[in-house]
Amino acid sequence: MPITIIITVLISTFLHATWNFLIKKSNHPYEYVQLLAVISGAITLPFAIFLIFTDKFTISGILLSILSGLVHVFYFYFLGSAYKKADLSFVYPIARGTAVALVPLVGLFIIKESVSNISLLGVFIVFLGILSLGNMTNLRSVNFNDLFLSLITGITVSIYTIVDKYAVSLINPFFVFSISSFLGGFLSITLIDRRINHFYIIAKNNLRIILVVSFLSAIAYTLVLYAYKFSDVSLVTPLREVQTAIAAIMGMILLNEKLKFYKIIGVSFIIIGAILITN
Repeated sequence: MPITIIITVLISTFLHATWNFLIKKSNHPYEYVQLLAVISGAITLPFAIFLIFTDKFTISGILLSILSGLVHVFYFYFLGSAYKKADLSFVYPIARGTAVALVPLVGLFIIKESVSNISLLGVFIVFLGILSLGNMTNLRSVNFNDLFLSLITGITVSIYTIVDKYAVSLINPFFVFSISSFLGGFLSITLIDRRINHFYIIAKNNLRIILVVSFLSAIAYTLVLYAYKFSDVSLVTPLREVQTAIAAIMGMILLNEKLKFYKIIGVSFIIIGAILITN
């Protein structure tokens, strides 16, 4: 994997984990998830429209961007719901990490990407690390309602990841982010939740922090989309999950979530796996 792709993905992982931490720390995690999607999409939308007239684009690329937005509706809904009920260090590894198991399978067997055995070993080790971070080795301690929400969120991540991989091959990644984020957040608020005035009040009273997380989200995922465009989704997706280790560390240090042995093992495995993936 080229060093520029590695650096791009690692910067994205830190930014992504940071905005997830800020949302979990807030009093309205569910609402923040929806609002950041709308605002980050709205901020970048004028530039995305400009790209239609100045960059390569196809109707298929636009349609795939819209499809990604529709999948994001469910992603934002389930992620926000999970954050209201469970620890960041549980939801984040499972929700994000499910894609580590599913996306490489699609990349290898459907997209026909070529991945070395060492990198595949790294993917597997990252997956084991994610299972450890979520304490999935001790099923008796798992709240299955939290697990269900986290897994469903992870499935939506896998779906929009594959859609986005195809979309960025046809249209500018910046456009894909803008359309999918705005559409996902807007439809989630107006059609599924429908408490528009409620969201307006929260946005008005917390505008500064919402703008911060929106800005971080826009940069983080746009960087990943560029990585998808120029590298294998089978490797970029598991490498992104370094952010699960960062999120777990943030949860333990800054949110006073308990430091446990299985979390230390999980973080260590993810780091080792990431090193093998980039080999």
